[in-house]
Amino acid sequence: MKITSILNQEQISKSIELLNKIRTDEGELFPDYVNDEYRKINRCIVYGFARFFEDGENCGIFASMMYYGIFRVFVAFEKDTDKYSKELAEFINLVKKENPGRSPCVHFIADQTKLIGSMRKTMDFDEGFYASNEFVMDKEHFKGFVNDMQLEIRPYELDKVGDYALLLDNSMTFVSPPTNFQGDTAGLAEKIWGNAFSAFYKDGDLAGLYWLDNDSYTIDIIAVSPEYQRHGYGGIILSHAIDNVFTVQKHDAAKLYCVDWNKKGYAFYKKFGMIEKGHTYSMNLKE
Repeated sequence: MKITSILNQEQISKSIELLNKIRTDEGELFPDYVNDEYRKINRCIVYGFARFFEDGENCGIFASMMYYGIFRVFVAFEKDTDKYSKELAEFINLVKKENPGRSPCVHFIADQTKLIGSMRKTMDFDEGFYASNEFVMDKEHFKGFVNDMQLEIRPYELDKVGDYALLLDNSMTFVSPPTNFQGDTAGLAEKIWGNAFSAFYKDGDLAGLYWLDNDSYTIDIIAVSPEYQRHGYGGIILSHAIDNVFTVQKHDAAKLYCVDWNKKGYAFYKKFGMIEKGHTYSMNLKE
């Protein structure tokens, strides 16, 4: 087995291919930091570390970066294997040491079940995990925004944050443990503030909302009030969010992530025509 610290172009290309199976964002960002360890890369990436695994039968990539202040590690192999658990644990401990006071979230390709199970035994991860499918819509496949239900569209209103919290708690029933936006409306307001946001009203009732992540092309949250679900309102709200990404934010693709246990959401995004890309399994390392 060879573990390479300076990657050649062939290894970089293979790493991007593997990272794209987690999330396409990671493949896109990887060339920015792959061979530039421990230094400031640009305004959003302030730390980068990568190692390439190759033994003739399998290849893989270990990559870590600090992105918008979030410490993240990515592990992706061509074939599922628990062979490299010791080396991976050493690298995780190394990058954690280089970033004192921070514990990384470690992301795997979701179907790497042997590797994930082995890493759980090797390292001290939280019991919980996060698994999600990445969906993408590009301009070529987008049919455009049509408000055929005549929904009223409003920007963020501070005095409505309690209504937003109630809608989110009532609509996100697939989350376990349950969300409690109503218990922290100040935190919700802070999360929304500064991001592209729209709320949708039907005959004065709040029917749904969305906001974009700070990258301005990822739909962070989209929610439809339970009484307005399965009546076509979700498609209007989603299409407005995608249109915002294209026409206002000026990006070429819109993305969102749907957790594995949100079966209704998964079916909705597929029916809408979004393209399924990466599949992520994530665990948080304990302090």
